[in-house]
Amino acid sequence: MNTMLTRLATSILLVLIIFLIIYLENIWIFSLAISFVCILGIFEWVTNKFENLFVGLFLIFGFGSCSILYVLLNENFYLLYVLIIMNTAIFDTFAYVIGSKFGANFIVKKISPNKTLEGLVGGMIGSIIFGLMCGHIFEINFLPLIFMLGGFLAFIGDLLISYFKRQSGVKDTGSILPGHGGILDRIDSHLIATPILILLL
Repeated sequence: MNTMLTRLATSILLVLIIFLIIYLENIWIFSLAISFVCILGIFEWVTNKFENLFVGLFLIFGFGSCSILYVLLNENFYLLYVLIIMNTAIFDTFAYVIGSKFGANFIVKKISPNKTLEGLVGGMIGSIIFGLMCGHIFEINFLPLIFMLGGFLAFIGDLLISYFKRQSGVKDTGSILPGHGGILDRIDSHLIATPILILLL
C-alpha cells in the first residue's frame, strides 16, 4: 500500500472513531478518549526529547482539560465542539491545497519549509467560509471572525510543534498513525486553537 493510500485509510479510520464517540454521546468515553490522546502526546514529547517539558504539559493538558471541562459544563457540547474541530481541519485542508498550488512566499522556512503566506491566507479564507455557513445556520453572527482566529491559532500550534521537531531533528513525532506520524503530528493544530475557541464560545 503506497503512502497516500495508507494516509487515506488512517484518516477514514480516525473519522469513524471520532463519529462513533460522538454517536455514543457518553461523556466518560469522550473524556477517556481525550485523556488517552493527551497521555500519548506527552509520551511522544518526552521520547522525542523536545525542549521545555513544561510547555508540552501546558499545551497538551490545556487542550485536554479544556475539552473535558467543556463537555461537562455545556449541554450542547457535541455540536459546538465538533464545529471547533472541523474548523481546524478545514483550515488545515485549505492551507495545504492553496499552499501546494500557489505557495511561493515562505514564512519561516528554517522551522517549517512548507509553510507559505499563500497557504496561511487560503486556510483563513476556508475558516471564514465555514464560519459564514455555520453562522447563517445557527444564527451566530460573529462565528466567521472567531473561526478565522481559530485558523490562525491552528497555524501557530502547527508551527510550534514544527519548531520542537526541528530542534530535536525528527520528521514525525511517532509512528502510531500510519501515513500521518505520531499523535502530536495530528493534534498540533488543535493544541492552541481548541482551548481558546472553547473559551470564546
